[in-house]
Amino acid sequence: MNVFGERARGWKKARKRGVSPIIATILLVAITVVLAAVLYVLVSGLTKTGANTPYSLGMTSSGATGSGANWFDTLTLSPTSGLTTSMFGLSVVSPASVTVTLAAAAGGSGCTAGSAYATGATGCNGPASGWYGVLVTSSNTIAATYLTSGGVGTWTYASGVTTVALSNSYSFVVISAAQLAGNDYTISAFSTGSSSVSGSGTL
Repeated sequence: MNVFGERARGWKKARKRGVSPIIATILLVAITVVLAAVLYVLVSGLTKTGANTPYSLGMTSSGATGSGANWFDTLTLSPTSGLTTSMFGLSVVSPASVTVTLAAAAGGSGCTAGSAYATGATGCNGPASGWYGVLVTSSNTIAATYLTSGGVGTWTYASGVTTVALSNSYSFVVISAAQLAGNDYTISAFSTGSSSVSGSGTL
């Protein structure tokens, strides 16, 4: 009996034998699931709107002037690219963690968006109480004012403007009825929409 011949024929049959149908099905399903997962990750990455992108508003005091009930604290801004005024509001807090009242109206007839920024009787003055703010361009024009409307902080713009895209060329001036600068008051940004906005500075 040719034992070696029988073994050789058995090995040839074994080599010709394929993967069982059950294993093949499992492998196909697994490959399909992996490919679907990879495709989902790629597509979701391409279709993100950026609504939850975190933004930061850096604020550094660059000097304060004033006397009596007219105080002006200028802050230089270093915002994250893409940050606009419609995404955030601002609050001023005392050293005792008390929020300072936001003014209901800007002081001075010339203190409106689109006007040249100036302090004094024909420009921006301290409010009756609390504070308000003006966003100023590098050409010394008021791009927007930040006031309270119905108890809520609101950006006000020139006619036809709905938001301002910030950059390092803007500054923000806190105008107050009492001296805030130099007394450890802080100003902070907070989100008003779906995007995360943070940032603070010392007046």
